[in-house]
Amino acid sequence: MYFLAFTSSLFLSIIITGLARKVGFKFRFYQKPRKRDIHRKLIPRIGGIAIFVAFLIVSAILIYIFRDDYFTGRLWKKAIGLLAGGAIISLSMLWDDIRGLKPWQKFAFQFLAAFVVIASSSGIDYLSNPFGENVNLNSIYIPIATIHGVTYHFSLISDLLTLIWLVGMMNVINFVDGIDGLAAGFSTIAALTIFLLASSVAVSQPGVALVAITLAGAAAGFLIWNFPPAKIFMGDSGSMFLGFTLGALTLISGGKLATAFLVLGFPIVDGLIVAIGRVVRGKNPFTTPDKTHLHHRFLEAGFSPKFALIFMYIIAIAFAWVALRSSTSNKLIAAGILVALLALIIFVLNRIRNYRERVKKQGL
Repeated sequence: MYFLAFTSSLFLSIIITGLARKVGFKFRFYQKPRKRDIHRKLIPRIGGIAIFVAFLIVSAILIYIFRDDYFTGRLWKKAIGLLAGGAIISLSMLWDDIRGLKPWQKFAFQFLAAFVVIASSSGIDYLSNPFGENVNLNSIYIPIATIHGVTYHFSLISDLLTLIWLVGMMNVINFVDGIDGLAAGFSTIAALTIFLLASSVAVSQPGVALVAITLAGAAAGFLIWNFPPAKIFMGDSGSMFLGFTLGALTLISGGKLATAFLVLGFPIVDGLIVAIGRVVRGKNPFTTPDKTHLHHRFLEAGFSPKFALIFMYIIAIAFAWVALRSSTSNKLIAAGILVALLALIIFVLNRIRNYRERVKKQGL
């Protein structure tokens, strides 16, 4: 069942990505090389729609087939919310890739997709406390409306954190989509980790596992086209969709944020560092791109894009393994180690870059 879900979305993604590439060339939906870009050729940037369509087709079929077995009760509602929110973010960002949207319009669609997930009963309801009882986040709520005798509420802390988490995840994956294969590779690793966790005996969430392995297949199928040198880019329609779906899956699987942080720790911490740096310099953290991301630091230090890519893959896989094998308290320790490791890598890369610049100036 899981193998069929993965291979179906994998091959469907490969086929649709190839078609999207042809459409991109035909209608000139190119990514023109910018100053901060590595590529110097015209490359189609609408590949993200292939990831979404492959995921949507396979997951919708699986959800329908197993609706009475694995998607009963609230999980059915959550799954529909995930697909609907994914459609909103993917299609709106596809329009941005083709015609362009203003920053406030992009954020409006991001918030709309996040609200769809919240309305489908997915959210961060509690925080695990390794030293005592879990922290309930639904203690403060505001009644919104009563429909057919059912009162709907906005949970001030839970829903607000959920909103921040989903919008943050969309932008984190978008941030790291700076070198070929990085966003698709990270997303594949993260989706596989969620699958392994959800399909384990201890957790036993076959519905979540099916959706996660389907996402992994769709991302991996695109990665075949996007691995350096890339033949097509995913654009915001791909990176935002992947970030949204990964964020939503962690919520549906029980709000395992510590696990998600470890798996996607590199892009999350890197995104935070870059955003803080932009704010300090008086720049907009979301609309002012620069070359301060970790992958850019690797390139400035003289490493090849493939080396940077494989290095970050290895780190992501290592911490994914830790996430699967550790308790909550150990995950917190591992998260601290991850932050320290990233800081060390940035320090070393900066030293290498400075040394190379000194040597170049001296003409050695």
